[in-house]
This record gives sequence, structure tokens and C-alpha cells, in this order.
Amino acid sequence: MPTFKYRAYSGSGDLLEGEIEAKSSDAAEEALFRRGLTPFETREAKAGGAARLTQISFGKRGPNATQIASFTREFATLEQADVPLDQSLRILSAQSPTPALRELAQEILTRIVDGASLSDALSRRPDVFGQEYVNVVREGETVGKVGPALADLADMLERRQELRARVQSALIYPALLITLAIISTGVVLGTLVPSIAPIFADNGKDMPAGLQFILDVEANLGTIALVLAIMGGAIALFYKMAQSRPPWRIAIARFYLRIPVAGPLLAQFATARFSRTLGSMLKAGVPLLQGLESARVAVTNEFLKHELEAVIDAVRGGAHLSGSLAAVPHLPPVATQMITIGEETAQLGDMLLRVAVMFERETQRSIERAMGLLTPTLTIFIAAAVGGLIMTVMDAVLSINDLAVK
Repeated sequence: MPTFKYRAYSGSGDLLEGEIEAKSSDAAEEALFRRGLTPFETREAKAGGAARLTQISFGKRGPNATQIASFTREFATLEQADVPLDQSLRILSAQSPTPALRELAQEILTRIVDGASLSDALSRRPDVFGQEYVNVVREGETVGKVGPALADLADMLERRQELRARVQSALIYPALLITLAIISTGVVLGTLVPSIAPIFADNGKDMPAGLQFILDVEANLGTIALVLAIMGGAIALFYKMAQSRPPWRIAIARFYLRIPVAGPLLAQFATARFSRTLGSMLKAGVPLLQGLESARVAVTNEFLKHELEAVIDAVRGGAHLSGSLAAVPHLPPVATQMITIGEETAQLGDMLLRVAVMFERETQRSIERAMGLLTPTLTIFIAAAVGGLIMTVMDAVLSINDLAVK
């Protein structure tokens, strides 16, 4: 039986490598899936070191986030209209607006026809569908509510896209300001300064302090660039080392949460993601503990994710969710208060979704305020920098006039 070398993702997202015996490449992939792994590539090991690489479909460039949100919305609409799953995918593969989405729908349909569940078919494209997405669909399948689960996912993805679009739009003007400042600085340093500096040297006069500083910076530009490169390399190395050390990742994530302005914003964003995922799953009929596991995966901050493990353990031991969440640092107190009300009124799912909407809007307003402050701040800073540079050059020009008079 042939031996295949493989690279596959574990359930925790780690990339593993190894060998497996199977009759074919497809059989090897199926065996890996049965082991709980998601194969990335397989290759048949042959004598003499030659190998035939079989790059499976999720090595391809997949649809972007906007396209996935649209695909999910259309898929949810079809499922909620009680269209059979295979027929829904056939419609999507025929009518999706882009080739990437049509190919994606056809690939999922092929997996479904071969006997895989929808969540299993989605899990075979980790480059497109994250673990959070797959978990929500899987739990929807468990309780027979795939349509509502997809609708909740579509809402979540569309809100994220809206937020991302607002941030990108708000950054256009600051980016334009920075670009113009760089161009203006380059013109001054590249044309005016080299023309003015020799005049003082030819007349044996002392260089103005500001102009001398600019010349010293230009003369030592290589050294400055080297020092900056070393500092950047050290920071990059530190972050790379931190990725393999969970305590370091947790400490860095907690530091982020302590940064003024940015920290509360990150906490609001994490609260919104946690609440929307858990609320959607509870509304779909998923048990609380299973929903908590999936909601924890949705949180990207490593410190909060670590703290949520203790919350899950406490709930498993019989504690209330609101009381356990109240012990998590940096979570907004109003969130735990609303969750308490949801527990007391037996409407936890609805209340979590309200919490999610509230903090998504608050996050959006906070980002808009931050972007609103960024533009005038950058304008003042750039005006001061460019103005100071121009004043330095003008001072040198006036000094040249003094030399001419003498």
C-alpha cells in the first residue's frame, strides 16, 4: 500500500506533518479527517526521493471576506425557505456572482453528495471558513436549524464587513496627509538643502543649527536605518518566540487590554463577538456548555480566551454564567449585568444578542471617534514637522542674504 506524506491542521489550528498509508490520495485525506485533522496537502512518497505533490483545493486562493458574507446570506435565505441542501448548493454554484464562489459551492456540493455533513464539508476549507464558522454550522445541524445558524453568521459577517469598511474609509484622508508630507519633506531635503549648504562652506561661515542638524541626520542615515532595523528585528523575533509560548501570548494580550483608548475598544469588540456567537447558538437550541466552547473560540484576544476557560469550568460545575463572567478582568460590567437579567428571565439567548448589538454599535462609534481625532492630530503633527523643516530652510536662506550684504 502506498505511503503518503501529509501536512494537516489539528483541531487547535497547529500545522502537523507525518506519513500515512492509504490506497490513494483521496483515501489518505479521508483517513486524516477521521483522525480529526484537516489536511492541507498530501504527496505520495516514491523510491529515490521523487514525490508527486497533490495540492488539494484549499491551497487555492479563496473568496474574500465580503464574498463569503454574501455567500452566507444567500445560503441562509435558501435554507430558511426549506430548499433542500443539495439543491441550495446547486443554485449557488449556478448563480453566484463570482467564479470563486461558484467553485466553492460546487466543491461543497461534491462533498455533500459523497456523504459528508455540511459542517464537515466546510471544515475542509479552513482558508475560507474559520473554526468559529464551522462550529456554528455544526451546532445548527445538531438541533436541525441550519438556516437560522447561517442567518446569524451572515449578520455577524456583514457587521464585521461594515465596521472594516468604515475604518478603511476613515483612514483614506490620514493616509493622503502622510503621503503628501513625505513628498514635501523629500522635495525640501532632496533639492533645497543640497543647494543651500555649500554656500556656507564656501564662505567659511558657521552652518545654522537647524540646517546642520538636517545635514548630520542625512550623513548618518545609514546608521540610523541600521539601528531601526535591529530594533524592528528584535521586536519581530520577540513576537515569533511568543507565538510558541502561551504565557507570553497571554501576557502580551493582557498588555493590549491595558492600553488607554485601545484597550477598552478591544474589550468591547471581544465582548460583542463572544455574545453574538453564544447568543446565536443558544437561540439555535445548542446547550450552554457547547455554545460557550464555540464562543470562546470566537474571541481573538489570548488573555480573554484563557480567562473564559475558567468561566466554562465554573459553569460546568454549576455556577451562573453572569457570576463567572463578572470575575473576568476588562469585560464591561454592563455586559454581565444584562446577562444576569437574561438568566433571571430565562431569555439568555435574546439578551446576549442585545449585548452583541450594543457593543458592536459602541465599538463602531468608538472607532469613528478615534478616526475623527486622528485626522486633526495628524494634520497638526504633520504641519508642525513640515513647517519646522521649511522654517529651518528659510532661516538658512535669510542667513545667505546676510552673507551677501556683508
